[in-house]
Amino acid sequence: MLDITEKKLEKATVELQINVPVETVELEYRAVFNKLKNRVTIDGFRKGKAPLQMVETRFRKEADREVAENLLRSVFLEAVREKQLTPIAYPHYEFDTISPDEPFTFKAVFEVPPAVKLGKYKGIAAEEQACVVSDEDLSSEIDSIRERFAQIDKRGDDEVIIDGDLVKIKVKRIDDVDASERDAVEFKEYQIVVGRSADESALDKFITGIKVNEEKEIDVKYPKDYHLTELAGQKVRYHVVVLEISSMTLPELTDEFAKRLGYETVAEFIAKTREYLEKYVADRTKGDAKAQILRSIVEDSTFDLPESMILNEMESLFRRTRESVGYHSDNLEEFAAIMGLEKDAFVNRLREEAAQSIKTSLVLSEIAKNEELAVDPKRYAEVIENIAKRNGKTVEEIEKAIAENNSRETIESELLLDGAMELIYENAKVKMLKPISYKEFAKARVGR
Repeated sequence: MLDITEKKLEKATVELQINVPVETVELEYRAVFNKLKNRVTIDGFRKGKAPLQMVETRFRKEADREVAENLLRSVFLEAVREKQLTPIAYPHYEFDTISPDEPFTFKAVFEVPPAVKLGKYKGIAAEEQACVVSDEDLSSEIDSIRERFAQIDKRGDDEVIIDGDLVKIKVKRIDDVDASERDAVEFKEYQIVVGRSADESALDKFITGIKVNEEKEIDVKYPKDYHLTELAGQKVRYHVVVLEISSMTLPELTDEFAKRLGYETVAEFIAKTREYLEKYVADRTKGDAKAQILRSIVEDSTFDLPESMILNEMESLFRRTRESVGYHSDNLEEFAAIMGLEKDAFVNRLREEAAQSIKTSLVLSEIAKNEELAVDPKRYAEVIENIAKRNGKTVEEIEKAIAENNSRETIESELLLDGAMELIYENAKVKMLKPISYKEFAKARVGR
């Protein structure tokens, strides 16, 4: 056994001081010098024929470096196995000197999976919003589907914008620049259906009654809880120019139209649309309640997160954010500027989101372990079938891909987390709130 002193540091970091006996050091030097002897060339000798003592004298520094690298790597792995530790990042090594006739002592500092001290996770109080899908809500949703198949007809330049029009506009913000610099600010083009947004701050609320080529300055007051943090609580002035106005003629609601959407009849289309809306609402309201419960558990639990884990999650979040807006460079400062954000503020936001994401996963994993949850084979099979359907492949093809990518464990881990989430929801004290309309529900979720 190795002579190991273990010391636990902050942020799930461990320091091992390891003493390697001189006999092990001597053997490693001997092996390294023999390899050097066979691969180096010394004047006056054929390759591999120089006396070992001469090789030891001339190539001592190279041997020291190689022996140290070999021992650090092999002894460290032996030490973490002996101590039953699981490094999650490369170790940082420290040592003074190494010599063939002395024991070798070094320190290895590395991060391990963080310990979680779970707070209370059963009987958590939460509120769940009830929501009723009315006939009016259903009609509005059906109209929005019909709009996707609408006949678009460009309207005359002397006609004004009315609700239901498809309008192309160009917009620029002008309140945050000097008047002398406003002409230099670039316009951005947008296409919107007037009167359809649930966002009270949306620009379509301010442009009815104006014509093509008309310009208008619009003042928009954003609420403090607005979903875009860079606009929250601000009063913003926009310069808007109307480029094009088109009317939208919606297709008639007939069996023929329903068949274009994959249904046999209008009645089936309407019934399935209501079913979709009701399931959508139920899933979202239940999801919101679950999020409340999980936040309470996370706040009541104790973590000591390693820095490497946070940095890795920050990188993943940044990559997903870039991909969501079609931005391909990994230049964080440039991306923040394009999004109108301060770099430091953006980094801090990424860090907070990363830490919260990690804590959430750790809590659910710990609950799954405490409750000895297992993956239901039927549920796993359902997931594979759904993946196959989404990708237009057979179950066998998906299973083969999973085996090749070694991703079964990842899928099972996600299912365990889902199981833990269901468990804490089922054991929570959930209060159902007074029902609201689907329209109110949609308005409250703008930007979420």
